[in-house]
Amino acid sequence: MLTIRTRVAAVATVGVVAVALAGCVGTSDAPSADGDVTLTWWGWNNFQYEQVIDEFEAANPGITVEYKNYAFDDYVTALRPALTGSDGPDVFQMQPGALVTNFGPLAVDPSEHMESVHGADWQDRFYPAGLEALQADGEQVALPNYMSAAGLVYYNADILEELDLDVPSDLDQWEADCTTIIEAGYACLAHGAKDGWVNEDVFLSLANSVSPGLVYEAIEGETSWTHPDLVAAMTAWGSLFTNGIVAEGATAMAEYPDAFSAFLEGNAAFIALGTWNTSQTMTAAGIAEAQKGVSTPIDNVFLSAPFPAAESGGTPTSPFGGPDNGWAVAANTPSEEAALTFLDFLTTGYGQENQASGGNIPAVRDVAVSTEDVVDPRQVEDIERQQASIEDLVGLRQIPYPDLDAALVDALSQVAAGAATPKAALESVESVSAGLDRE
Repeated sequence: MLTIRTRVAAVATVGVVAVALAGCVGTSDAPSADGDVTLTWWGWNNFQYEQVIDEFEAANPGITVEYKNYAFDDYVTALRPALTGSDGPDVFQMQPGALVTNFGPLAVDPSEHMESVHGADWQDRFYPAGLEALQADGEQVALPNYMSAAGLVYYNADILEELDLDVPSDLDQWEADCTTIIEAGYACLAHGAKDGWVNEDVFLSLANSVSPGLVYEAIEGETSWTHPDLVAAMTAWGSLFTNGIVAEGATAMAEYPDAFSAFLEGNAAFIALGTWNTSQTMTAAGIAEAQKGVSTPIDNVFLSAPFPAAESGGTPTSPFGGPDNGWAVAANTPSEEAALTFLDFLTTGYGQENQASGGNIPAVRDVAVSTEDVVDPRQVEDIERQQASIEDLVGLRQIPYPDLDAALVDALSQVAAGAATPKAALESVESVSAGLDRE
C-alpha cells in the first residue's frame, strides 16, 4: 500500500568538496575474505521492505541488507552528515526537488552499471519523467522507485449517484453541484489547507488547466509569476474558499488525517489528491489499512477524475508529477558493485513487481499496476487510465528551489485566508523568483 507522500518544504544546501569524499567510508562492511557483503539501506517510504530484502538475499547469496526506517524530517536531518561521514548508508532514498539538488552530488551515477546489465537502451524501460526528475548537473543521481501524478480529484461515487450528479468538468459546474451536495448534508471538497503541499497541488492543477506548462516557465524564471494566466489560476484558487467548493474550516485542517478521514468516512464528496491515493481508496487491502485510522466503516466506492477546469468551458487539468521517490547509491560506499546490484533489483527487478502489487505505479513501463484487489469493477479502468497518464505528464509536482516553494506556499495561504489579492500574492512570489540564483 502506498505511503502518504510528504512534501519537502526546505532543505539546507549541503556544501561538500570533492576531496572530502576521498576520506569517507560508508557503514557497509567491505567485502570479507569470503566475499560476503552487508549493505546498509536507509529510507522513509518503503513498501514491504522485509519481503524485498528476503527476495534479494535469496537471489544474491553473500549480500546481506540491513534496513533503517526514518520519519521523513528525521531522515533529512540524519542524511546530511551521514553521507559525508562514516555513518552513512550504502543505498538511500531520494526525492525530486531539494533532496536531488542537495544530496545528488553525493551519489553514484548508475548509468554505466545499468548499460552493462541492460544494454545501451536501458533508459527506454523507464518513464522519461522518472529519470529526468532524478538528475542533477547532467548526472543520473538516482533511479525511480515508483511514479505518481497529481491533478486528480477523487470522488465518492455513491454520493454523486444518490444526488444524480456528474463529475464536474469546470469550477462553475462544481460550484452548482456543491450547492446540491451541501443541501444534502455533505461537505463538498474536503481539503486540508493547513498543509502547503496540497495547496500547491491544487494551484498547479488550476494553472495547468488555464495554460498547460506555463507555471513551470515561471518556476525557472522564464515567465513572470504575474502573467495573466497565473493570476487567473490564483483567482480560481481563492474562489474555492468563497463559493462553497472547499469545506468550511479547511484552513485549520491538515490533509492527513483530517480531510482524508472526512472523505473516507463518507462525509465529503470530493478530495484533491493524486495516484498515491489510489491503493487506500480502491483496493480491499488498502481500504482495510485505511480503516485503522477512522471509526466509521468505509463502505463507499471511490473513483478519480481530472481536476475540474479553472475557467468555464475549459479543459480539466493535465496530470503532473514524476517519481514519488527513488533510490541512490552513496558515493562513499565501499561496496559499490553490491549496492548497484541492489539498486537494479529495486528499480527494474522484483522491487517493481512489489510496487505494482501494492497499487503503486511502477517506474518501468513493462510492469502494470495490479488491479486484482479492486473493490468495484469500475476501478480497473480508472487505475489503467492513471498509469497511462504517466507517459505524458505536463510537468513536476516539486518546486526545486526551497525559497520559491516557501513563497508560493505563503501566497496560497494568504489568498485562501482573504489576506491578499491574487495579483498581490503573486507579486510577492515574483519578487522571490527574481532574486533566485538558479545555477
